Amino acid sequence: MKFPHGLFLLEPFYLNHYQQGALIGAAIIAAVLATGWLLRRLLQPRVYLSRVASLLTPAEQKFFEQLDTVVDGRLTILTKVRIADLIQVTSPSSAARQQIFRSISAKHIDFVLAEHGSLRPVAALELDDSSHQRRDRRRRDEFIDEVFRLAEVPLLRFRAAASYDPDELARAIEKVTRL
Repeated sequence: MKFPHGLFLLEPFYLNHYQQGALIGAAIIAAVLATGWLLRRLLQPRVYLSRVASLLTPAEQKFFEQLDTVVDGRLTILTKVRIADLIQVTSPSSAARQQIFRSISAKHIDFVLAEHGSLRPVAALELDDSSHQRRDRRRRDEFIDEVFRLAEVPLLRFRAAASYDPDELARAIEKVTRL
């Protein structure tokens, strides 16, 4: 039916029971989804991100300073290197390769000595503090030792200390790096 000024009157329409049910169901699903989204946004804990004061703990910083003196620019010192970036895992078995990769991908080594330019790893160094006495940590250390042994990458372990003997540190590094 046409009214003056171009307006149209829509004919009333009716929904059968199935259509009414589908419409009500869609409205309920939309309301549940919107409520869930809103609750997740409101109840989500706040997370704040900030830059760390240093990449190294105070104990690691002391060791790094002594290591830097001993290396004397002959090698590059890298810190907190992910083991999966040092050790290449290969196997014809994808499952076996993934199992080993997953076991090393979330672990890091404290220091890596690398050649200048190519950054080819020469040796890895771990600073062992008192946490390395725990059973779980000893198992981790044994696993890491075996990984580095099999990959033929020298791994040197040093006990965390208030100070380090530069001659002892130099001898240990020279033994595996031929500096």
